[in-house]
Amino acid sequence: MAEVAKVGIYNVVTPIGLTQTAAAVALGTSETDLAVAVAEWQRRRDLIVEELRGEPLIPAAGGWSMLLDVGAMGFDSFTASDRLPERGKIAATPMRYWGDVNGDRFVRFVFSNESTTRLAG
Repeated sequence: MAEVAKVGIYNVVTPIGLTQTAAAVALGTSETDLAVAVAEWQRRRDLIVEELRGEPLIPAAGGWSMLLDVGAMGFDSFTASDRLPERGKIAATPMRYWGDVNGDRFVRFVFSNESTTRLAG
């Protein structure tokens, strides 16, 4: 099952059709529209960073998601990702199969497609 999980990760994270289409649209977008999009994603990122201030968060330096070090809180990624929706209405991806050394100590929050209203605690 571990090998199947790895295949799943590499099939949805690598340059699949969805991301290729998004890249083509981005390349054809005006600098102004691109700046507006980047500013919005920055607002969303900053909101999560503020909401989780004091927690072992690894803020995104770019991109669309960030990691929380749940291992530092005494959890593995699957336990944490199961508890977060139950206790905080927060969805997070367990990172167990994203690296043999440290993957299971992290969960990932995706903020790129959520409004700041929904992201606010």
